[in-house]
Amino acid sequence: MLRKRTISKITLPALVLLGALAIAGYLKATKPTLEPTAPVEKTWLIAANPISISDHQPEILAYGKIVSQRDTEMRTLVAGQVVVVGTRFVDGGYVNQGDLLIKIDPFQFDVAVAKYEAQVMEAEAQLDEIQAQFQAEAENLKYDKKQLEISKREWQRRVKLAKGNVISKKVLDDTELALNERSRAVSLGKNNLRKLLAIKKKQTAIISQAETSLSKARRDLENVELTAPFSGYLSQIDTAIGKSLPVNGKVGRLIDLDRLEVKFHLSNAEFGHLAKSWDTLVDRSVRIIWRVGSQKLEFFGSVTRVSSQIDASSGGIQVYATVDNSDSRSALRSGAFVEVYLLDQIYKQVARLPESALHDNKTIYIVVNNRLEERPVKLIKRIGNEVLLHGELSHGEMAVTTRFPGIGPGIKVSIR
Repeated sequence: MLRKRTISKITLPALVLLGALAIAGYLKATKPTLEPTAPVEKTWLIAANPISISDHQPEILAYGKIVSQRDTEMRTLVAGQVVVVGTRFVDGGYVNQGDLLIKIDPFQFDVAVAKYEAQVMEAEAQLDEIQAQFQAEAENLKYDKKQLEISKREWQRRVKLAKGNVISKKVLDDTELALNERSRAVSLGKNNLRKLLAIKKKQTAIISQAETSLSKARRDLENVELTAPFSGYLSQIDTAIGKSLPVNGKVGRLIDLDRLEVKFHLSNAEFGHLAKSWDTLVDRSVRIIWRVGSQKLEFFGSVTRVSSQIDASSGGIQVYATVDNSDSRSALRSGAFVEVYLLDQIYKQVARLPESALHDNKTIYIVVNNRLEERPVKLIKRIGNEVLLHGELSHGEMAVTTRFPGIGPGIKVSIR
């Protein structure tokens, strides 16, 4: 029995192994024979744009800020307590030119006007008195001069009589003494006139000073009412009835929305494209876009001036353009950030394609008979996600705009 078991353990695995070898040989002998086939060329599915050769005048996009040409900080010209405010004196209120903003208590200014009016009247009365004295003194001097002439003639006659011993020497001396008295009176009258003339000039200066004070007092009285120098919107209101304000006290800001302009920045390269001198930019039209949420508001304007110097921090230059905002009640406000579109120079006979069509800034691929053909090009300008190209390109050719690994000349493609 032991011998039979040993034989079974040896023969059974051998039989299994022989059977497996036989089956494997059968499968190998009966397997189908595969004929080798040629590899199939891959066709890439691409997008392509037709080439159009023409003149292009693109728009330069710049970003700017709306500012007002007239943005005035309103301040009081006199000190005092606010007793009246205008009906539209509120933050955001629209006022017309000449509308009342606030009024300061005029009492002290009325008193000052009355005081200086009285001083002017008093000074003028004193001048009238001095003038009367001057006239009287002038009349006296005129009389004294006549008396002096008479005394001279009398003295001359008596001198002749004295030489002929007709009159005594005492009579001649008395006549000479009278002549000296008349001459002294004339000299004194002249001095009095000079003094009165100086007093008159001084009093005239006093009147002028008093009138100046009166003019200032009247001006201060007028300035108790602060009015709008132009039509516009109020902001930053900083006063109310009962508040005491100093001279130059802040009241608020007045912004003129009829005279808005946009201030925007051009880089050196952009400015070089647009102009060779400062003046060539002036009067160019601009298109202004203000995006407010989902809305896009469009305005138009024109360039008015260019900054006189290059911005050292950015290397560019500031440009200013008016904004046609004839309806000042529109939504546009000072401080809004906007997009500014300015027409660039005209580029002659160029192709405008998506940027994805350009490889290494010098090559594009054209589809010819479903295969790619390489074309060298010159990059003229980038416009957002597009480029302007110049090269050996023909109108109507299809330029590849899809990028894929291994792209190159000769590759088979299919335009989707």
